[in-house]
Amino acid sequence: MKRFLMALVAVGFALSASAKIELPAILCDNMVLQQNAEVNLWGKATPNSKVTITTSWAPLRRVQTTADKDGRWLAKVDTPAATFEPQTVKISDGEAVTLHNVLIGDVWVCSGQSNMEMPVKGFDRQPVENSLDYILSASQMENKIRMFEVERARSFEDLDDCKGQWQVAAPASVAEMSATAYFFAYNLAMGVDIPIGIINTSWGGTRVESWMPQSALEDILSKEQIEHKKTVHSIKPTELYCGMIAPIRNFSARGFLWYQGCSNLGDNDHYDTMMARMVEQWRKDWGDEQNAMPFYYVMIAPYIYDGSSDTAYPLFVENQVRALEKIPNSGMAATTDIGEERCIHPAQKFEVGQRLAALALQQTYGQLGFEPKAPQMAAYSIKDGKAVITLSNCELGLTPWYGEAVEGFEIAGADKVFHKAEATITARQEVTVSSPEVKQPVAVRYSFRNFAPGNLKNVYGIPAVPFRTDDWNDVK
Repeated sequence: MKRFLMALVAVGFALSASAKIELPAILCDNMVLQQNAEVNLWGKATPNSKVTITTSWAPLRRVQTTADKDGRWLAKVDTPAATFEPQTVKISDGEAVTLHNVLIGDVWVCSGQSNMEMPVKGFDRQPVENSLDYILSASQMENKIRMFEVERARSFEDLDDCKGQWQVAAPASVAEMSATAYFFAYNLAMGVDIPIGIINTSWGGTRVESWMPQSALEDILSKEQIEHKKTVHSIKPTELYCGMIAPIRNFSARGFLWYQGCSNLGDNDHYDTMMARMVEQWRKDWGDEQNAMPFYYVMIAPYIYDGSSDTAYPLFVENQVRALEKIPNSGMAATTDIGEERCIHPAQKFEVGQRLAALALQQTYGQLGFEPKAPQMAAYSIKDGKAVITLSNCELGLTPWYGEAVEGFEIAGADKVFHKAEATITARQEVTVSSPEVKQPVAVRYSFRNFAPGNLKNVYGIPAVPFRTDDWNDVK
């Protein structure tokens, strides 16, 4: 009897030593795997064991790898073209784990601060426009949109895993999802008719340096600058990169969305460079050595900031515009027209997601027939007491139409005193600006205040970004 009991104990120890496959949170039921790719699957298994992966889309092909002495393993699996047909992934080291209801499509990683974090249901006393419509109709997108929310985490060391789970689109899950990310996915899924997976990893009120590793910061900032940045926010540089980017960087993706900047207001001498270096790092983390994965970001919105008539906002937007030249394969969704003077979280999130999707549909998916880029000043001239501004990204013309006044322009003479200007569209891509108070104009500005939203747009409703013809930084 004693020998029998000892044998049972020995069998129990043997069974406990054979660990079941452990997967990171982001590899679970309902996920979207990147189409037409060699995607990563990884986790833990019995140390030194053979791990076998079988997929429903290629049932006769088994992918095998061997766990290391600590049980860690990573394998690459080929995926087919996008499909709405639910798939399974079976992973085994002797005891199998099967992932169900997996879709094949395109995956987008969405990050930033509170305007990316803001859910479809809105914040307390801060609504998202038409949220109820999209929450109630969410189940129609069940097989088109899947969502993963990375739970907030801070660390100074790269974390192996995060908390979260993939969810199908349904009223309860969509209500909690990032509105910007969801509306991007909604418009993109309609445009390309494939499953879209969105991974939201964002944290309100955070600065760009918290989303970058130490090595990237050291590439562009001095030791003194880095030390200073440790003092300006409770979340320190690198903490969110280590806690909320590192755990998901093995998960293959098509591209990135970024909605951040308000917390870096005033960093006008290096924000564009920091963002470009962050993008370069993220692309490398996702296996893109060519620095080419699509990166689309949102212009911060008009808001009172340090005073509605001040210029901190447009000066920062100039950084965001410059970043377009520093970040290959990028695009910026303009928000000049949808700010709220007393709320930093604009309610019109559908427009933000739609404009991001329009950039992706044209630049990533090659669709034509519209202009998703914001009108920008291309040239200007001054003659006979009037300034003529020529804009780009508006080949079909500008609005408002039929001689209606354009709002948001100011004009100044050599005294550097700006006056509200009269402005009308006088040619397809031209606006003529003048003021009876400025006989000899020297400089023109458009929407160049913290809150002075204009109405100048291209015919697709994409608003012009704030701009100026001068380089004066000593005027109000």
